[in-house]
Amino acid sequence: MLKLADLRKTTRRTGTDGRRAVYPTFLRDRSLAPRIELAVRYLESMLGRPRRDLEQEVVIQLFGDHKLARCIVACLAMSYRHESPTFSEVLPADRVSALAEDGIRTASDLRLWVYGLANADHFGFVGAADRAPFLRATGDLVGLAPDQIEPLLVLDSLAQGILRRTGPVPTADDVIARFNHQTVMALLTSSTLVRLSLHRSPADHATILALCERAGVRASLSGRDFVLHGHQDALASWTRHGARLARLLALLLACGLPARSGEALVAAPTGEWIFRFDDVSLGYLGLTPPDAPPLCTSESVLAAWDTADRLVSDFAAVRRSGDADGWRLRRAPDPLVAAGVLLPSFLVAVRGGDRVPLIAPPSSPAAAARVRAFAARQPLAVLDPCADGALSPERPANEGDSVASLDDFAPRTGSGREAAAALPARLASAVARGATRATTHRIVSVMDVVASVGVLTEGRIAERLGCSDDDVAAQLGTPEAIALREAHAIRYVEGFGLCAPDVLAKAQAAAEDVARERGGELVGHAWTVRVLGRRLREVTGASEGIECLIAYLGAA
Repeated sequence: MLKLADLRKTTRRTGTDGRRAVYPTFLRDRSLAPRIELAVRYLESMLGRPRRDLEQEVVIQLFGDHKLARCIVACLAMSYRHESPTFSEVLPADRVSALAEDGIRTASDLRLWVYGLANADHFGFVGAADRAPFLRATGDLVGLAPDQIEPLLVLDSLAQGILRRTGPVPTADDVIARFNHQTVMALLTSSTLVRLSLHRSPADHATILALCERAGVRASLSGRDFVLHGHQDALASWTRHGARLARLLALLLACGLPARSGEALVAAPTGEWIFRFDDVSLGYLGLTPPDAPPLCTSESVLAAWDTADRLVSDFAAVRRSGDADGWRLRRAPDPLVAAGVLLPSFLVAVRGGDRVPLIAPPSSPAAAARVRAFAARQPLAVLDPCADGALSPERPANEGDSVASLDDFAPRTGSGREAAAALPARLASAVARGATRATTHRIVSVMDVVASVGVLTEGRIAERLGCSDDDVAAQLGTPEAIALREAHAIRYVEGFGLCAPDVLAKAQAAAEDVARERGGELVGHAWTVRVLGRRLREVTGASEGIECLIAYLGAA
């Protein structure tokens, strides 16, 4: 979550009471989208490399503002994170097994073992002169060379953390949506009081108050006035409890709370600020538009919350029995925010680089369609208290809708020992299907870009598909990709990229014009490449791989 001090904002005096109105900076258009795409491209190029190789100044220079850059990086951190490498990533499998037999599975275990030897043989201190012989003798005991044991001792240090991505490659619109959402959340986190005016008195009055009680937030709901109260901790800070308040309000708005306007009193270092809500800022927080159904209902959210608590307890028993297949369940710190959607999330299932958020069930077919659109990019699971222990993939449709088809995208889980035992297999299946859908989604987006702009070079295709340049041909050679290309009448020129039919027709006409200019005169290959290459650069707007396009046109 963003810090209040990192927000770009202005404040103005409102009256004689000493309060000031705060006006945070939101990203209301796509003017920064090209720079955000460059930042994402830079992080993609740094995947698999240690933290020490990451140049923070590169991102700062992109945006020209330290506060804005810090906020953008914090939003990107929802998709990118540094993780300490494991022994299995840097050592042969047999050596990892040998170390595990000696009780050494992590860098911390190795340090503890080495420190024990230093205490036993050197009275707790190994000087510079004795360091190399000591490490050599220590490594010999476990079959490690001196140049291996030294890096392993600090393998879990911050500088050694490897950059990894969890989930799909974020788009600029995703980052903009996260930025605006997190800006409002940062103000709410430091709020002492939040007061909202509602369009009408909500019908689920009792359930809303039950959710507030469940979140540990004091609230009052009278008619069309809704008030949430902050709370200071023992250190006089509002932010610890304020995080609950902010998440609760985002959850209620996703459930269809008919908020119209309001204000939040923010405890700032320079005095109390007033932040006034409008439709735009409430929309950033997750307000459902009046003409759209809410993603979920307060009743289903309350039931899913209880299901999540029971599932955590039941899954802990599965982990103790060793049947979790490496999966862990964690509490979700924030809702899932992407362009055009905000999904309340209660738990996150984690295994290595795989992350599967567990969300509340959608409230209607329209809401299920929005969830399916998001699940095409990010594997999801649905917390459904009505799901049976076997987690059957099909459910009877309700009211003739297609909510049952959501299970093809996001498997449902309830609580209980059977559901917890079946969860690892369902999560693994969701991740596998999600990877296939994500690849298809990326290829579809590539085809849409080509249909719009006419040309996409192999380098840009590789960036959008998240693969190397050498793997582009294989990615575009799958039956699904070939079918999509044929549907758009797009041609793939290996070494150059994808061309829309009108651009390829213009390129072919340019090649014929150059051939007529040449006539029967004998000219060298260099002349053809130079003259035709210049014409093709004008037609396609690209220089990369232009020789491959010339060869494809048969003009070389």
